[in-house]
Amino acid sequence: MRLTAALEFEKLREEESTWRRIVLHRDGKFYHAYNWSAWLVKNYVCTEQLQKQRGDDKMLAVNRYTSKNGEYAMLGFPVDSIGKYIPTYEDARKMEEGDDLEISVAIDFDGESYESLQTAYEEWFGSCPVKDKKSKSVHAVSNSDGQTPAMARSGMFNILSQLLAYPVEEKTPTENLAFIGSLKKQVAALL
Repeated sequence: MRLTAALEFEKLREEESTWRRIVLHRDGKFYHAYNWSAWLVKNYVCTEQLQKQRGDDKMLAVNRYTSKNGEYAMLGFPVDSIGKYIPTYEDARKMEEGDDLEISVAIDFDGESYESLQTAYEEWFGSCPVKDKKSKSVHAVSNSDGQTPAMARSGMFNILSQLLAYPVEEKTPTENLAFIGSLKKQVAALL
């Protein structure tokens, strides 16, 4: 999906059924989320609090860019890390065009109206740092012929990756028990 189409898609959020949908656009080995989708990921799905809690070295960054069609916010992460940045979701589907994904997440907006959510989104958007995008002049989200389905890496593969990367020898027995408990919850969610 081209950038212009992706940004237009992000504007279609007035219906309540669209408020909790994250659209990830595949660009080679990365997924990009724009505007409202980026806001949902950063503020509700993969918050800085969650990242600090699990010990991430680098926080997921969102920047604002300027194109001929105006400003937009964007975050990105590797395709293989989707389970890290979208750890839980209600439903996911591959979109008609390319390898883009639409993911529905469980967020309780406590009876908020579209106007109040739009105001919160606009405040967040205004707080995102502005970055020049000099390295690429073509703003397109390309498609890739990835052999592995995008969501396959978010389930068991993600759990196994966590298990292999966990430094069990360096942790206390209490931390190890908590880690095993979190893995059990993730496995149970897959069943």
